[in-house]
Amino acid sequence: MGFIDANSIAYEQYTPGVAPVVSLTAQSATSATPTVLDGIVVRQNAVMAVSTSAGVSAGSVQLQGSLTGAANSWFNIGSAVSTTAASTTTAVTSTSAFTRFVKPVIATTITGGTVTVSVGLNG
Repeated sequence: MGFIDANSIAYEQYTPGVAPVVSLTAQSATSATPTVLDGIVVRQNAVMAVSTSAGVSAGSVQLQGSLTGAANSWFNIGSAVSTTAASTTTAVTSTSAFTRFVKPVIATTITGGTVTVSVGLNG
């Protein structure tokens, strides 16, 4: 939230980051609807942690960002995370995301199990 001082100069509030969210829980389909994380302002750094359940043998998850959050405004951040092993957690970080909103999408159907994905923003 910004404010304007007595000299009509606008200031924006600075926050170093927002709390991460679990965006997908036990999902495997490309049609899964993730929770979108709103960074309040444009953030430089984005992170995604993908945890696979027992039995997972294939699939991928892609981190996406948006400046507006509108349906047609999402872009890929980095490369998709391949989920070829069961019971693992893989984290990816982008230090040049420059986005306000982030979400994970299941790019390739998860085979043999499910994924739980958390996302975060800072900077």
